[in-house]
Amino acid sequence: MDQHLDARSSTNSLSKLTLTVVAAGSLLSALDLFIVNIAFPSIRHSFPGASNQSMSWVLSAYSIAFAAMLVPGGRMGDRFGRRMLFRSGLIVFAIASAGCALAPNIPLLIAARTLKGVGAALMIPSSIGLLLAAYPPSKHKQMVAVWAAIASVGAALGPVIGGLLVHIDWRLIFLINLPVAIPAVFLCRYLDETKLTETGIPDIVGSAFFAGGTACIVAAISYFEDWGLTSAKLWVVAGTGVILIVGFVLRCRTVENPALNLQVFQNAEFTLATVGMLAFYTGFSMSILGGTLYLTQVWQWDPARAGIAYAIGPALAGTTSILSGRGKVSPRALTLTGSIFFVAASLWWLTYLRQETNFALGFLPGFALSGIAAGMAQAGFLAGGTSALAPEVYSAGSGILNTSRQIGGALGIAILVAVTGAADQSADFTAAFWIICGTSLAAAATSLTLRARKI
Repeated sequence: MDQHLDARSSTNSLSKLTLTVVAAGSLLSALDLFIVNIAFPSIRHSFPGASNQSMSWVLSAYSIAFAAMLVPGGRMGDRFGRRMLFRSGLIVFAIASAGCALAPNIPLLIAARTLKGVGAALMIPSSIGLLLAAYPPSKHKQMVAVWAAIASVGAALGPVIGGLLVHIDWRLIFLINLPVAIPAVFLCRYLDETKLTETGIPDIVGSAFFAGGTACIVAAISYFEDWGLTSAKLWVVAGTGVILIVGFVLRCRTVENPALNLQVFQNAEFTLATVGMLAFYTGFSMSILGGTLYLTQVWQWDPARAGIAYAIGPALAGTTSILSGRGKVSPRALTLTGSIFFVAASLWWLTYLRQETNFALGFLPGFALSGIAAGMAQAGFLAGGTSALAPEVYSAGSGILNTSRQIGGALGIAILVAVTGAADQSADFTAAFWIICGTSLAAAATSLTLRARKI
């Protein structure tokens, strides 16, 4: 009897330790996006001559690297062990964070952010696998909710912590990752390794094609205004991007272990859910960075004040996503309602935002609506897209949907930078708000293809 109790106590302790370590990875990933957004103007000001176009790569490089390695990272976890991949991702993430803090110029900062995206892509897919393996099936839904809640806390704290640290030195927003990452790396040795599978190593060359092609297309969008429609440079960069993406698709159709399983796109419902996710997050990333620039450059708010005001959007997004996952609402209803809320947010900003500060009436209602919209749409597109697939390709479909979210983020940042320019006047954001309205309507249209079943 005592041996049985000891074994049970040991199992419970290991499960809690796994949750603690995995929580560290989830927290780091969520913190990173929002803490860097709020520091964007401060980082740019510390590098004389840096433009919004060059600075946008500090954000986009992370998203592109994350997107390119997300699905291969998950499959490598199955092949080499999720604990090993998670620990490796943490180490890469920590080293890249230190590299960001020490970067003497923009190119090296962008390189470190790219490495950071690779670390996150190795870490995040394995984290949920480790967590579910540590708990019985009856606890899985609860653990997924806890994992999502931790990410929500990180998203809400990111702007606040970032705003406060920027007052001291923006480099601290990267160094703050180390006190979380280093203990987590040490504790990983005590976790159980998951069962290995005999899957082949995914096509890294194809992933490189995908990352390079996406980067070229993002660059063409970012520098469209500077280069001009007749510029040879614009067409060479855009053409290179298209060629690399075509090469990526051809490799996915011909190699033995493709970076992405494109067979899932034979399902029309899944395909449109992927397009909807990309469209929605193109607009959402524009609102996230655009909100930061509006507060700090149009209204001239200091980062600490902007960070506190800014936190409500990510907090509402995380909370709404968790509640949406628990409720019995159809994916169609979630995505359609979320998309319409985002249309309303963009129209609110167009109507009420002014050059003079009017936070309570002009900024806050739209930002709150956008946060609720993101939480609903994310849950709806993920549930609707994956539930349309056969069980054996569920994991591949989930990875592709998350990849489309990251690519949407990179495209949104590029579009925002292209249409806002220096962005120090309220009128500079008018085109961006109309584009957000358009991407939200596109997401709403694709949401109509999802089935009306409950989740």
